[in-house]
Amino acid sequence: MNGTIQNEFSSRSTAAFVLKNHSPADVARAVIERGCQKEPFYVFDMDEAYARIHHFRRVMPRVQIFYAMKANDHDLILKMAAASSTGFDCASPGEIYKLRQLGINPMSIIYAMPSKTPEQMIYARESGVMHTTFDSSFELKKLKQYWPDARLLIRIRVDGDCVYKLGEKFGCEHDTEAVQLLEEAAAHNLQVIGVAFHVGSGCSSIDSHEKGLCYAKALFDHEARAGRKMKIVDIGGGFLSDRTDRIDPVACRVNKALNDYFPDSDVQVIAEPGRYICDSSTTLYCSINNVRRVTSGTEAVNMIYLNDGLYGTLRYNEEWHKVKRFRVRKEAELLEKAILWGPSCDSTDRVMENFTIYLPRCSPSDWLVFPTQGAYSFGFATPFSCIPTPQMRCVISSNLWNILKQSKVFKSSDFTVSPDIAAPLPTTIPYVLPKHNINFDLNSPVLKV
Repeated sequence: MNGTIQNEFSSRSTAAFVLKNHSPADVARAVIERGCQKEPFYVFDMDEAYARIHHFRRVMPRVQIFYAMKANDHDLILKMAAASSTGFDCASPGEIYKLRQLGINPMSIIYAMPSKTPEQMIYARESGVMHTTFDSSFELKKLKQYWPDARLLIRIRVDGDCVYKLGEKFGCEHDTEAVQLLEEAAAHNLQVIGVAFHVGSGCSSIDSHEKGLCYAKALFDHEARAGRKMKIVDIGGGFLSDRTDRIDPVACRVNKALNDYFPDSDVQVIAEPGRYICDSSTTLYCSINNVRRVTSGTEAVNMIYLNDGLYGTLRYNEEWHKVKRFRVRKEAELLEKAILWGPSCDSTDRVMENFTIYLPRCSPSDWLVFPTQGAYSFGFATPFSCIPTPQMRCVISSNLWNILKQSKVFKSSDFTVSPDIAAPLPTTIPYVLPKHNINFDLNSPVLKV
């Protein structure tokens, strides 16, 4: 399965533990302290993702959420988003397929990928998806041929101070290219119903969305003068995720800009938050495989060898990512410089290399905790060296469970009531093949006894 070793003991368990008197941290502590869990694992707190959705709605009441599932496409977060009446931002036929398997209405999906192959366009069209984005003349020509009834949003470039500058790859210039593309779309009898932009992932400039709305207003006005009416503004994602209230200053700017530029409530405003919804909901508890104490110059350094790493779910790290030792001693402990290595044989498999890390002295019996790991961790994981990714333990409070279990998108099998919270997760170690079923190649070299 996607290059990951699996066996009958290691199928990914997706059922959420319903918690009455315990927290997600209590679950992790119970699993580790029972001593049966040896492999790293995640705890996904459904309540945290649910709270993020509702905070977003509170601070930007006019903006409808279309969850960017590329950030985290675990079945339970998709179901939770659907039960919370969000739409979905998809960027591939695989994502569309996954949502349609869950029974998501294709009219709740925007295929927000400005550059698509003909086969991808055909798949989306035949799946019932109607809305997509474009930013080039060639894309319009393909749409005319393969998806002529699509409802289009022109993707414009809006740059901000961000971690990943999406404007370098997608988005036409609003003042030099957009009008020409709108006229070309009209000439092809293609229906452009809105403007989309994305300020870049992890955007720290609070006025970037406001600028995008200003640019979008100018294009709405152009289309109105041409006798063509646009109906949708897509303000994309890029919202910082380290704290729930991080979006509040941005929300104030967005709300004001909507009142100034789009006071007509008939204009639908959507956003594509991904990282903001899922990032803080998931914590990695990583087991330590080995520790070596070395000297670098005059400084002692602890080399800590983890059971997850660069080729697994710790491929990327952001400035807000932290690491701490799981067990906290009562007495004060000296912090020492540490280097974190992943489990592969690759010498570049170093975790959080761009950070200077100080930790208490650790041993192979210790665990490290990596909070705020819910966005892109599994999506970026690779099957390198056949090393499997960690398993995930999903948890939900009994209060939220009583709300979500009424939704038709959930099944009773999605939840485990009265669970053993200390139960270890399924192993990812493959079973040993029986020798009598293997035909050895007698001509291959063997190691001498």
